[in-house]
This record gives sequence, C-alpha cells and structure tokens, in this order.
Amino acid sequence: MSSIIQIDTTRHYHSTDAAYVLPNDEIEQARLDSQAVAIVEMLGGLPFLGLPASTTPGSKMIDVGCGTGVATLQLGKLWPSSKVYGVDLSVVPESTQKQAPGNVSFLQGDILEVDFTTPSDDLLHQEVFAPSSVEYIFGRMLFLGISDWKLYFSNAAKALKTGAIIEHQDLDWKFYRVASDECLSDEWQWWHEVVQAVEASGLSLVSGSNAAALLKASGFEILKVETFEFSFMPSLKTPNSQAMGNYVQAKLLPQYPELLRKLLEPRVSKERLKQLIQDCLRDLSSEDGVHQKYTVTVARKL
Repeated sequence: MSSIIQIDTTRHYHSTDAAYVLPNDEIEQARLDSQAVAIVEMLGGLPFLGLPASTTPGSKMIDVGCGTGVATLQLGKLWPSSKVYGVDLSVVPESTQKQAPGNVSFLQGDILEVDFTTPSDDLLHQEVFAPSSVEYIFGRMLFLGISDWKLYFSNAAKALKTGAIIEHQDLDWKFYRVASDECLSDEWQWWHEVVQAVEASGLSLVSGSNAAALLKASGFEILKVETFEFSFMPSLKTPNSQAMGNYVQAKLLPQYPELLRKLLEPRVSKERLKQLIQDCLRDLSSEDGVHQKYTVTVARKL
C-alpha cells in the first residue's frame, strides 16, 4: 500500500474561485473518462435515466460540469436535432472538441455565476442559460464543485422551460457495507476530519440524497429517485457495481492522497496528514463492496 501513498503537489487545477478541489490535468481527464464508463455500467447500461420522451427540433440541452465532455457527446448523438451545450470550469480537452457533432458546443463557465437580474451580452447568459429556454439540464458528480445547491437549482429552474426536465446524479459522503444501509464511515477518524473540511469549504455532505428536497423547494415535481452503490471495492453481491469497484481501485483511490491534501492542509500537520491518508486507503479497501450512495433524481419544472 505504501507504494501509492504519494502526494503529488505538481498537479494542475482550475484557475477559478469555484469550490472544486480536484485537478483538471491529463491524469484527471483520463480518470473522468474511466469513471463515466463505470457509471454507465452501474446504472444498468444507460448514461441518462431521465431524458425527455421527445424534443422539438432546435431544443436546447445543457450538460453542467461536463468535465471531459463524454456525456455531452452522448447527448448530442442521442438528440441530433437538439442544440447541446457542455459547460465546465475549465476548457474541454481538444480531443473531445474534435469529436463533437455539429449540434454540440462547449463553453467555459459556472452556473453559479449566471445572474438573471443583470443584462449581459456573453454567450453563457444570453444563449445557454437564457430564461425559460432549456428543455433538459443534466448534472453528474458535482458534489466537489457546487458550494450553493439552492442557487444551483434556482438557476436551473430559471433557465428551464415549464415542463422541462432536470436530471441530477450525485454522491453522498458516507460509506456503507455492501448491499446494505449499515454505515461504516462513522467509525473512521480520517472521515470525520474530511467531513469537517468539507463543511468548512461550503460543500454538501448529501449532494445526492438531498437533491429531491431542494428541487421541490425550487419549484420542481419529482419524477424519479433511484439509488445505486458506487463501490470502492468490487463485490459479487452487486454485479452492476463491479466495474465501478475496479475503476476506483485502479484510478480513483490512487488520487485520494492528493484529494485529502487539498482538503486537509493546513488543518493538520504533515505527519498527521500521512497517517490519515494511510488510514483512509486501508479503510476504503477493507472489505468487498464498501460503497457510497449514488442517487439519481429526475424532476420536472412546474
């Protein structure tokens, strides 16, 4: 295990004031691509669970926090007559942009900075998030980047047409035993340290499970809520999550030392940080099927 306890301080990050704590370099982009594949497997072979039954030609869809643009391209291919926008804090990789069909565009921006009260001539305000103009908004794994979920869903509601759909896929921070609701992380000291740092940064611990309540408060009707196991170790008990467990062990867990460094410095000493990282890597590989809850919430704007 000690071979992967390396804290790489040369990683590259988003040059914004947003809360997002993970890098945006090639290593991270490769991880995100692998994660997207594992998520589709976890969901039973579909990247989206709430797509509209039909859309009108020229209708608009937005992939918020699109990362490497994988889901944006999928949307564009599924709905070739729709205009699909991928929006992210950083520029989408050039390789993705070259693959994009003509109905897909990528923009750099932050949904939390969209101001519906002040006129603006930039594309993000005028076109992408224009009031009551969007048929479908998709957001996946935004829990490390959104510091104000009420504002996020409020802005989404303002941009969506009446009757339009929002699909939200996200994680909660707690960890559980396979195929159960038995919480394991309540006993982990490193997890409590991370929780304190997350709360101090303004991020939510329940970005997945709390979405339905926030959507209702923003004027949405909840159509669907489904929960899946985002496994950190593969288990035969949850076959759809085995690919996720393999991905986490190969791609995500090696990034946890850097994630903990970003969250916990300068809250703890270097020696304390090293110990917490060791404990974290041990606990997250301690038994088959240890997982976080991944919630998909689909809602319609009233």
